[in-house]
Amino acid sequence: MKKICIICNAKISFLKKYKLNKIYKILSKENNVEIFKTEKAGHATVLCKVNINKFDIIVAAGGDGTINEVVNGMNDKKPLAIIPFGTANILALEAGIHGSAEEISRIILSNKTKKVYVPNVNNKNFILMASAGYDAEIVEAVQSSLTLKNIFKKLLFFIVSSLKLIVFKKNELKILANNKIYKANWIIVTNAMHYGGAFKLSKIKNIFDKKIIAYLFFNLTRLNFLCYFFSLLLNKELKKSNKLIKIKSDDIFISSKTKTPVQYDGEFLGYLPAQIKSTKKMINLLVKEELNVQADQ
Repeated sequence: MKKICIICNAKISFLKKYKLNKIYKILSKENNVEIFKTEKAGHATVLCKVNINKFDIIVAAGGDGTINEVVNGMNDKKPLAIIPFGTANILALEAGIHGSAEEISRIILSNKTKKVYVPNVNNKNFILMASAGYDAEIVEAVQSSLTLKNIFKKLLFFIVSSLKLIVFKKNELKILANNKIYKANWIIVTNAMHYGGAFKLSKIKNIFDKKIIAYLFFNLTRLNFLCYFFSLLLNKELKKSNKLIKIKSDDIFISSKTKTPVQYDGEFLGYLPAQIKSTKKMINLLVKEELNVQADQ
């Protein structure tokens, strides 16, 4: 019998609560399962830290933001499982976690784990990506109205993205990496293959790789932004050009003379400056057996 802690976003929909209840019943047949619901931003991290030594498995039930909070409370000794209840569910896409209550329960009890290396931005862990500029402005605007986010979900991101494109703002970023100084209008530092949902930002990167990749966008205009968007829409990797470069670095410092927002894993972090670092921190993510990445036992 295993002791399983489920940390759940309290604001999930009725249908997701129904699915969670099914998962709870399946897991509870032969295990001791407790559900803890979040009450405010950052609460999932606290719940994880308080309970991590009392349980055998930690489960994050929610979107990428809730999972990020749980990751910030995890260590490398206990396995983490996820129940994807968010808007984009990028981590679930990376790890191939989806399906019925029965399938997700099977993954939680599988004992099949894969190490995920966790970088940080301003000492906050992230598992997917961190960025400064255009998409961080969208995240900031969406999170300023969580009521609208809960109502419109993905549609709100599309609406805000369109408005931000109309009133286009070109941020001036200064980036220090690999002992070089770059100037750009937007930067995305990714630890994952997917971006913004099912779009694939990179075909050579996933959450099971230790390295992080940074995409630097120069001379950003509405037109070339739309070109980048349609490239992602068509599932094509962004190509290097005189307006876009891709770099690998373990330490990236970003600053700006103007107030520029930063986001990590789809959550608003604050404003520049930001320091993004690769770390030795890792978590053991429970994955399905047929995941075509060799699982660590």
